[in-house]
Amino acid sequence: MLPKVKKIQRLMKELGVDVLLAQSPENFAYVSGFSSHQHTVSRHPQFAAAFVLPEGKSTLIGMDFETPSFNHEDFHVLSFTTWVGNRTQEELHNLHFKKEMITLLDHLDHLIQSSHLSASRIGVELDYLPQSYFELMNKRWPQAEFVNVSQDFIKARMIKEVDEIQWFKTLISISDHALNVVANTLQEGMSELDLYHIYTTEVMKSNVAYPSTWSSFGSGVNGGKLGYSSDKIITSRDVVKFDGGVHGGTSFYTTDFSRSWLMSEVDPWLVEVKRNLMEAHELMLRAMKPGLSFKELFNIGYQHTLAKYPFYVRGHLGHSISMGPQTAEVPFISSNQEGVLEEGMILSVENPMYITGYNGFNIEDMVLVTRDGIEILTPLTPHYLPSEAKYR
Repeated sequence: MLPKVKKIQRLMKELGVDVLLAQSPENFAYVSGFSSHQHTVSRHPQFAAAFVLPEGKSTLIGMDFETPSFNHEDFHVLSFTTWVGNRTQEELHNLHFKKEMITLLDHLDHLIQSSHLSASRIGVELDYLPQSYFELMNKRWPQAEFVNVSQDFIKARMIKEVDEIQWFKTLISISDHALNVVANTLQEGMSELDLYHIYTTEVMKSNVAYPSTWSSFGSGVNGGKLGYSSDKIITSRDVVKFDGGVHGGTSFYTTDFSRSWLMSEVDPWLVEVKRNLMEAHELMLRAMKPGLSFKELFNIGYQHTLAKYPFYVRGHLGHSISMGPQTAEVPFISSNQEGVLEEGMILSVENPMYITGYNGFNIEDMVLVTRDGIEILTPLTPHYLPSEAKYR
């Protein structure tokens, strides 16, 4: 992915922040276009950081044996000393050479002190930083005003740029294709794990994505709860629900959509529930366009289902999505979400109903908000199996 540092610099000016530190793995990748290896594995801020100024080149700090992989063209790059013991050939031949041990925090301290920013407004990801590490930063710069930019990062990621949209389309098509293979294979007598293995095998064939860890198939009583695919056998009385997606390799981008299919002898009440949820879903999709408020969009779907099922309660009917680690990000399609749909947003629009101990539904598509409406990004996998024709 291309670095998004210019977008973050514009954000800094809006926030009145003098320097911004991208210290989480996903936001380091967002700023730099590079996913730091050990940083990603450990999720600890001591392994990589981006030091961003409102203008000019920013600085990436990383391990001495990883920084040669960084994008040097758009950034200054600094290396800190690690346990690996990297040496140049020249240093290897110098028997008396001793390498000074420099930490990532030492580099940050030098950058802040040399830029006369120790008493400035410093943007940091307080929702991510361990308290112990933040205390070390406080000791280094006791006069600084720390500004929590965690949610501002997520808001910056709401509107996708061209390269992100293309990458999302690639990832979503992989998940959509894999689930469509399941749809064409599903039969009563198979287990949830059978379906899961078909889905994950198809995803892995892409060589560019892997299944999200929470992807799962639930049937019957398992469809009414949050859980992983089990060895439960699918019966004629079940609704089969999929919810999940894929991760984009080391790029952090993720997808999320759902399907719910009726088996051959389900309770007629379940047929009516699915019909209602599909109607609500289609009403929402038809209404979506730039300028429509999230509150209005929520009410279109929610009020349709509530009118038929007065017990229905939902906090939201969809969400934004980008790099995680959470799948659902603001803005949410909910009754208390401020703001309106904007061109370039990618949203998961969902109409669920979960009945504990009985069955469950989630009707969900991923969509791109365009200039005049939307583009549905999950068109391949059917909402109805051919065997459901008798229900329609």
